[in-house]
Amino acid sequence: MDNQFVLVGVICAFMFGLIAHTHAGLEYKGVSRVQGCTGECYEEYVAINGTAVEIEQRKQALAAMDEFSSIKGLWAGCAACHGGQGQGGVGPMLAGQSSADIINKLTTYKNRGTIGTQSSLMWGQAAMLSDKDIETIGKYVEAGFPSN
Repeated sequence: MDNQFVLVGVICAFMFGLIAHTHAGLEYKGVSRVQGCTGECYEEYVAINGTAVEIEQRKQALAAMDEFSSIKGLWAGCAACHGGQGQGGVGPMLAGQSSADIINKLTTYKNRGTIGTQSSLMWGQAAMLSDKDIETIGKYVEAGFPSN
């Protein structure tokens, strides 16, 4: 039993380290990092990039132009098994399925229903999705995974 806790601890530490290393240099797209920028430095930054509110407004405007922006982060998790374009991999191919099919399957998984032999793998994934997320994912798959 103690060995299991040690193993779980080692795996968690490894995953945390991997995530921290992978995301160490993340920046907002199109905006450089600012650390300790005051006075003239801050004025120059604002002149180039705008205020924090203006930057946020631009990001929201871009997101509003992409009807799938709300699920792009979620799709990255889906793509790990189903492929970036739904071509399949560890999970089955989703490309070519209708919105209604995807919505039905995700709703079934969310309610811990069984569709195939590996349904239990999807229960935790679907449980975190809102009904709006499920609908948007269905439309995204039916639209052919647009990249906007």
